Amino acid sequence: MSINNATIYGGTYLGPAYHITGSVVRLRALPRFGYQYDITELLSSNPAEQASYATGLIVLFLFILLFFLLWTAVLLVLKCMGPGNAGFLSGHHFVIPDRAEDEKELYKRPFRVRVAFLAACGMLMVFSLLFVTMGLTNVDNTATSMSESLRQLGDLVGQAEVIARKLEEVGNAAISIRDSAVEELENFCPANPNLDAYAGVNAMEIADRAKNDLTTLANFIRDGLVILRTNLNRVEMWSARADDVVAEWNFWGWQFKLLSAGLFILPAFLMMGVGLVMLDLDIKCYQKTLTYVLMPLFCVVIVASYVVCALILPVSAVMADTCIGGGQAYGGPDDTVLTVYRNLRGDDTSILFLIMAYYTQRCNSMYYPFGQVTKYLDDLDGAIDSTNTVIDMIQNNLSLLLDQCGRSYDSVVSLMKDVNISLRTLRNSADQTLSLVQCKNINQLYVNTVHDATCTYSVEALAWIFGTSLVISVSGLIIIMLRAAYYPEEYLELSKSWTTSRASTMSCPSRSKSGDSDDLFGVNKSGSDLKRSPDRKNVNIQNPNSQPISNGPRYVTDPNEYSEAVEL
Repeated sequence: MSINNATIYGGTYLGPAYHITGSVVRLRALPRFGYQYDITELLSSNPAEQASYATGLIVLFLFILLFFLLWTAVLLVLKCMGPGNAGFLSGHHFVIPDRAEDEKELYKRPFRVRVAFLAACGMLMVFSLLFVTMGLTNVDNTATSMSESLRQLGDLVGQAEVIARKLEEVGNAAISIRDSAVEELENFCPANPNLDAYAGVNAMEIADRAKNDLTTLANFIRDGLVILRTNLNRVEMWSARADDVVAEWNFWGWQFKLLSAGLFILPAFLMMGVGLVMLDLDIKCYQKTLTYVLMPLFCVVIVASYVVCALILPVSAVMADTCIGGGQAYGGPDDTVLTVYRNLRGDDTSILFLIMAYYTQRCNSMYYPFGQVTKYLDDLDGAIDSTNTVIDMIQNNLSLLLDQCGRSYDSVVSLMKDVNISLRTLRNSADQTLSLVQCKNINQLYVNTVHDATCTYSVEALAWIFGTSLVISVSGLIIIMLRAAYYPEEYLELSKSWTTSRASTMSCPSRSKSGDSDDLFGVNKSGSDLKRSPDRKNVNIQNPNSQPISNGPRYVTDPNEYSEAVEL
């Protein structure tokens, strides 16, 4: 493509370069499982490359979604297996033996599980805060930046419309005056067409040059107004659509407010339930509220969280691929825009390509699109000079013209002055138009929209939303899996019935550490049943048929009672 050597209106300006951010690099590194990374291939004429890129995104989405769905399925299977096969992972109470008979120190498991449960709740709440402050806040910054760009674009369009209306009014008047002036110039000296040779004055040559300049200028005004109106309508349509998209792109709507509130409030209630149990407070109504109200709501929130995580992942990859540039050069979004255009339009050198390339490639002078407009300004200046020359020539040679041409020149001078005024008005309007569209103005809009809003704020937002939702989803599934933590423990009261009936959850040890078979079943030498409280050093007598203590651990003394004891 040849370099455009036209004079650049407003002087040379070098737009700022895009600096690839760390979030773009990290999201670009997301695995595609052997498929295409280059987003410019998605908008190319190669169906195989298009399919490869799209397949990589689909596989990436399915990979993360299937991971969470598989984990969810495991939780459902553990629930269906029940406490007899899955223990506390089924969501039921911890059932552990008396400390005196606990050779494996199973009594420590509930504490460890509760610590892990509280740690997962704390992690979830911290990343929920980051989800809002780093993720949704950057989304808001993106929307604000794009809204500001659209507002500035609207201001430019409004100013351009004012100029267009003025051009139309002045241009139409100038064309009407120009037609009259051309007619007068064509009949400049009817009595002596060879005036120049006879009198030695270039009057006819000057008149012909002014006539040609005005004719060319009139055609340019007419065609230029049509092009300007068409382009203004396109820009207004695009701006309106973009404004609608930004208005609908509200990540801080009621849906995300509800999700964020759930991620803060529900874990707090769950942590409170664990705290009550750790303080030996067995509040049944609160446990039932957790089980039948809050935990199901929490499950819904976590499912929504990992669905958001799975959906955000391919979107994040697309944004990173767009902002890092096509191929291996990593030229940023500017390179992506130019490559995609060439993929779609080929080696196009039309005015549309020049405009797109000039404003997106840092105002590179080789793409300057207004060379024709510069020529128009030159023609306009030439027409102004021609009319001034005609006026001066008539005024300086009026006696000769009246004598040789046999006509009055008052109307010619008056028309030339009117045309000159209209041409100067058009020149000012053209200067204002070029001032509006000089590269500094439009490139700053492009940088604000693409470099800042799209490839900085939005990519940062997507990276944080994906990362925080991933940790939130993992922490939430851990909390669901360890939900037995907010139930009190139930301790096995060993008696003779356990020797004749098969336990549904765990087998009893064959002998105690002392080797005394009577101690194995918690029976003293006199034959009465003994139970050592795991939380006290003294020995308490527990009758197998007595009611359980209201606060503190519950004791299960019969296998038939176990199924009732483990369910709320």
